Amino acid sequence: MDRLKALGRGTQLMFIASVLLLIISFFNWQEVDFDLGALGSGSAGVSAWDDIGGIIMGILTIVLIARIVARMAAVDVPIPVSFAMTSDVLGVLIFIIALLKNLTDNYSTWASYVGVVLALLVAVGAWLEAQDAGGMEALKSEATSFGGSGGGAAAAASAPAAPAPSAAPPAQASAPAEATQSAPSAALDEGGGAAEQTSDAADQAADATSDEPSNEQGA
Repeated sequence: MDRLKALGRGTQLMFIASVLLLIISFFNWQEVDFDLGALGSGSAGVSAWDDIGGIIMGILTIVLIARIVARMAAVDVPIPVSFAMTSDVLGVLIFIIALLKNLTDNYSTWASYVGVVLALLVAVGAWLEAQDAGGMEALKSEATSFGGSGGGAAAAASAPAAPAPSAAPPAQASAPAEATQSAPSAALDEGGGAAEQTSDAADQAADATSDEPSNEQGA
């Protein structure tokens, strides 16, 4: 009890009302009387767990109780939303389902009306918890930030991967090799031209030498 008293008024109200709602959900929420004459008379009824609405309400109530117990025990629950947000959503859903069940069911009993009142107290406790956490504006900003982070993660996951760089074309890859092969060929061509020039110069010198004795004899 000391740990429960250490929590806020909203959490205390939610815990007490949700525990009582879970207990009374096993009472007859619908009941009908019958008289069979000589065979006798009696009544028959069903609890709040007789249809899908009651089952969902009961499960949500159990989840809320477990969430409050975990907070009292200082257990860190790995969920991406705050305690105030969880309590507010569960409290509102529990009240709406309990009210709709009472309005749509036939032969409702006192237990169903008490259940609606307890569900309303759960929602009031959730509202008080939201006020202690900063009000509805804080819950709206939390919901907006949570939705934005989820959308950003989804967009990042769906973004196409960057294309891998394509390999260099074979012509570009072979260009250095061709340049390397042409360099020796050019050097050889230049060397051949220089050799031819040297040979021509030697022939001219030889011709000049052979002409000199002839000129002397003629003189």
